[in-house]
Amino acid sequence: MKRKSVLITATDTGVGKTFISYNIVLTLKEMGIRVGYFKPVETDVKDVPADGSLLCSITGQDLEEAVPIRYSLPLSPYAGILEEGKDFSLDALKEQYLKLLERYDFLVVEGAGGIAVPIKRDYNYADLAKDWGLDIIIVSRAGLGTINHTYLTYFYAISKGLNVLGIVMNGFEGRDVSERTNPIIVEELTGIKPIKVPKVEGLVLDRSVREKLVTLATNL
Repeated sequence: MKRKSVLITATDTGVGKTFISYNIVLTLKEMGIRVGYFKPVETDVKDVPADGSLLCSITGQDLEEAVPIRYSLPLSPYAGILEEGKDFSLDALKEQYLKLLERYDFLVVEGAGGIAVPIKRDYNYADLAKDWGLDIIIVSRAGLGTINHTYLTYFYAISKGLNVLGIVMNGFEGRDVSERTNPIIVEELTGIKPIKVPKVEGLVLDRSVREKLVTLATNL
């Protein structure tokens, strides 16, 4: 294992970070690798954290370990602080990350929303990735509108000094004519050839696609 952890971030909310995280974690588990999951903050939690519960069903982790900070409203973490009045310590989050890094062979860290979403005032997921030394994978949509969102996310990441391992374009269906050209143009703009992920029924991707994602994340 050449890399110990990765941040799965995105161009927006609802793009498929949890879906991509799930397939990476599932494949590593099948490979016999001791893999952990960490979502520092999950919002829109009505009872139990949905994303955390899904991933912990694979890793076997306790939810308190995997998702330490939760807000009930579907907002950014910082907006959750403002609306719900519950603050938290960035130092404590990093301490938890370092503990998990020691406990597992590989750790998938998942953000909330896009890379510029604020976790605290003047502190977002790009800052977290920088502080924690995390390389990142950007998840974006396959269809119309993704070029602008993907390029801006990539450009912002590199402007913050982050190492972008790759771009995963999620949800190819073949219905949108832009899907044919979007990966070509994104590669021309960023120098990164995106991994194209098809829309599937259920949660599990074809093994060949999952292996590409694992190679990208772990550098195996």
